[in-house]
Amino acid sequence: MTPTVPEVLLKAPLFASLPPDDLRRLADIAIPRRCEKKKTIFREGDRAEGFFLVSAGSVKIFKLSEDGKEQVLHIVLPGQSFAEAAVFEGGTFPAHAEALEDSELVFMPKRQFIELLERNPRIALRMMASLSMWLKRMTDLVESISLSDVETRLVRYLSEDMRNRGVTPKDGTVYELDVGKNVLASRLGTVPETFSRTLKKLQEEGKIRVKGKQIRILKAGFLDPGGPG
Repeated sequence: MTPTVPEVLLKAPLFASLPPDDLRRLADIAIPRRCEKKKTIFREGDRAEGFFLVSAGSVKIFKLSEDGKEQVLHIVLPGQSFAEAAVFEGGTFPAHAEALEDSELVFMPKRQFIELLERNPRIALRMMASLSMWLKRMTDLVESISLSDVETRLVRYLSEDMRNRGVTPKDGTVYELDVGKNVLASRLGTVPETFSRTLKKLQEEGKIRVKGKQIRILKAGFLDPGGPG
């Protein structure tokens, strides 16, 4: 069952600690939207008329090179927001956004949102904290892609995503990818062929077993930098 707009706002790190009255004010200006799988939400350079939160489904944020190569910057999941920064800087979206599956979004229109911030500065302070977290994620992504090999990036991704889901890695744990392998390959800054070879290498080393989108962890130590590998 798709959560209501107030429920989405409450789950979003951007607004989670706001009092009920502020959440109600935000819900009053929010606009629910439905997006079919592969539907473009916005393109790089489009005028930023607001930002979004994901109620259900998932969205990929990505850049395209001149030759059409795609680099996934972020996968946005339920309860998360995206394109906040574009509302305040430049007025245009700095990347593309596309629904990875049939998705439910909440759109926060720019003009009404800024007027609300002007009347309620504490909401702006909460948003500043969220934008700082986003900047750190992007910095970590750039560092990961430029300074580590694909296997290291994959292991880091698995470790962090499992931690974010509240899953403790241990022998026998089954982890299911929430995006396609091609999308994840791009997210890790590599091509599908190299990503597949990396998975195969980890399988041959007896660390994982892959079946479709399911990855069974056979030797959890390799997910811990201090573990036995």
